[in-house]
Amino acid sequence: MSKADELAAKLRKTQQTRTDTDNCADLAIEHWPAQVYELYRQIETWLAPVCEAGLDIRRNPTHVFESHSSGSTYNYAIDQLMIEGNHRRISFDPIARFSAKGEGCIEVHMKGQEHCIVRTLGEHGESLWHIQALRSTGQQPAEPTILDEDALLSLVEEGLGL
Repeated sequence: MSKADELAAKLRKTQQTRTDTDNCADLAIEHWPAQVYELYRQIETWLAPVCEAGLDIRRNPTHVFESHSSGSTYNYAIDQLMIEGNHRRISFDPIARFSAKGEGCIEVHMKGQEHCIVRTLGEHGESLWHIQALRSTGQQPAEPTILDEDALLSLVEEGLGL
């Protein structure tokens, strides 16, 4: 095999790797809204008894623009989740599918605090969601904890001042 043939083979392999990376990223973006909406449905289920007492939950459409490490850029529609009660609001803002922290990140904004919900993958590819308070100035970042019903209810209690 000549040197030119070797270079051609390397170039083909590099181009194929780039194509594979882009295809995986495209697929990840395609599935991200459904994964977020599955989490929203779970949150709505956990909060159903509180909604009967006057808690308001709604979804607001938004757009996200983000870049993949391969250089590909994505612009897609996705909903924010808004929780309102006691004259306060908590917003869940899915800011990125591609995150250094995991397989997606949803920022949680509430009065005086911000948290991040990070998606990771379980042993069998299932979504696992963790919540972490974002670092305040001069403080060590808190360890992420599993987002379960108790963690969510504590977040809502704190965020709505209940």
